[in-house]
Amino acid sequence: MAARTGASVGVAVTITVLGAFALGFFVTTMVFYGQAQRAQGDLATANDSYKQFVSPDQREHAIIRAILEEARADGNKTVVEYLAGNRSELVASITGDSSTQMTQLRDQLNQLPDIAEGSLLDLVEKKNSEIESLTERLQEAEDQRRAAQQAAEYEANRVASIESEFNSTAEVMQANVSDYSDRVVGLEGTLNRIEGRYTSRIEETESDTATALNDMQARLDDSIRDNRILRDQLARLRGEGKSDRLKPVNEAELVDGRIDQVISADDEVLLSIGRNQKAVLGMTFAVYDNATEIRIDSLGNYPAGKAVIEIIEVEDDFSRARIISSSEGNPILRNNVIANAVYDPSKTYKFVVDGLFDINGDGIASGFETDELEALIQQWGGTIEDEVVGDIDFVVLGEKPVLPPPPGPGAPIATMQEYVRLQREIQRYDDLMLRAEDASIPLLNANRLQTLIGDFPN
Repeated sequence: MAARTGASVGVAVTITVLGAFALGFFVTTMVFYGQAQRAQGDLATANDSYKQFVSPDQREHAIIRAILEEARADGNKTVVEYLAGNRSELVASITGDSSTQMTQLRDQLNQLPDIAEGSLLDLVEKKNSEIESLTERLQEAEDQRRAAQQAAEYEANRVASIESEFNSTAEVMQANVSDYSDRVVGLEGTLNRIEGRYTSRIEETESDTATALNDMQARLDDSIRDNRILRDQLARLRGEGKSDRLKPVNEAELVDGRIDQVISADDEVLLSIGRNQKAVLGMTFAVYDNATEIRIDSLGNYPAGKAVIEIIEVEDDFSRARIISSSEGNPILRNNVIANAVYDPSKTYKFVVDGLFDINGDGIASGFETDELEALIQQWGGTIEDEVVGDIDFVVLGEKPVLPPPPGPGAPIATMQEYVRLQREIQRYDDLMLRAEDASIPLLNANRLQTLIGDFPN
């Protein structure tokens, strides 16, 4: 009995222990089960939270693994920690403020010019290139500014040197001017004394000169009067030998032309001489039957002709003349001869021409028309001489040049030269007139000259 009781007690203890163990195991199981349930809930919550950062499909992406490796290499950081740090650093490097939101960053980036054409790095590189170019240009401008500054400093130093030299020279010149002024004052006093002495001497000399000039003028007037008397005597002596000069070798040499045609209705005749033979308007001729009737008497006079004619029109090789007087019963016939005591077509007359002429009749006399008049004389057969010397036959004078008022001290050289030229022309004009009058040479104007040489058309 005791044996059964002891066994029973052991069994009871065993059962009790097993029961307690089973109870503990149950409790432990319940505890673990509760913890497992909580762990499952936490795992589900963690998976939901994890999905907010990365989805299961994205976990195997290469970029995610690369980020994970970079995070582990950077102090074994989590991916989120690594990305958060990089974000803050990137935002701070762009905006300067790590708290800037991405939307704000995008808005700021969208406001940048040219951001749409490339990445931010491209834009930064482009701006860096522009900055580098501007920096180079700024450096060039700075170099130019420094060069200009150096040039300005050099120029300023040069101007200062010139100014200093000028001031020194001006001081020297001022001293010289003062010295010259003193000397001029002294010379002025000396000149005043000299002027006083010479003024009296000049007045005495002028008085003596005036007396001498009056005496010389009186002597000149006497000489001119004596000269004219001598010239008159010479002219008379020349006239005494005129009959010898007019006496021809034979009568035929006294014939100057012939009557080519008689126009009875108009009392006119045509002559065999014209402009080429120096026939002129107004020239008169005596008419003879033939050359034998022209016999100069012992006194050198011509016999009277049977008629007298006057040239009224001149052509090159013939002339037309009107009958001034004729003898009754002895009419003018064709081939009658004509003669004039002073007409000589072989003589060459010499002319001196001076002054201004109006040949074309426009009322303006000029030196150009003087040339035309000289050409007219040469066409007639005369010659042009420069001075009244020798055997000049005629002096032809036009209008006297007008001398304008004397030019002032500041007048141009050309004006002074023209004034002197006109003075010389006027002096020559006066001298020619005086010489012609003294030598008893005929003075002609343009009208008288044209009458002498014939009416030549323009």
